[in-house]
Amino acid sequence: MSTPSAMSPSAAEPPCLGLPGFVEPAHAFDWARLPATVAAQRVCIAHCPRERFRACAQAALSAGTLVDDETPSVADGVVMAGVVCRGDTATRRRLLLALGQEIYVRPDRCVSCQRPMTTRRRKRPGYVVHESNGRCGGCKRAEQRAA
Repeated sequence: MSTPSAMSPSAAEPPCLGLPGFVEPAHAFDWARLPATVAAQRVCIAHCPRERFRACAQAALSAGTLVDDETPSVADGVVMAGVVCRGDTATRRRLLLALGQEIYVRPDRCVSCQRPMTTRRRKRPGYVVHESNGRCGGCKRAEQRAA
């Protein structure tokens, strides 16, 4: 009789359990490019059951949230759902893509004042700078003052 191999995890255990590369080491400079991290991403994508993969991606969307925070923050310093999580907007976008959800696209005009918007990096004359939630900096500050 054969025994189950170490590479085939049971239905209760995720395939990533106990494997290296899923947590950012303290001494690694660019751990996202380390062979163990790349292998960890492959394990997520190739061996994780679809329902567990989706649950992992959903959990990663709020895994970086602190106890007192009201707004959820994405995971940071781990590989979850095949994504190297950095706790930033790009991580959130990749996790949403993994879930197959729509990604928020910045509108061309402010949703409050309807003036054309640009980014901080590409300032253009006649445009206002995008701040958050589809609003320009002026409208966002006005909203904060009113609150």
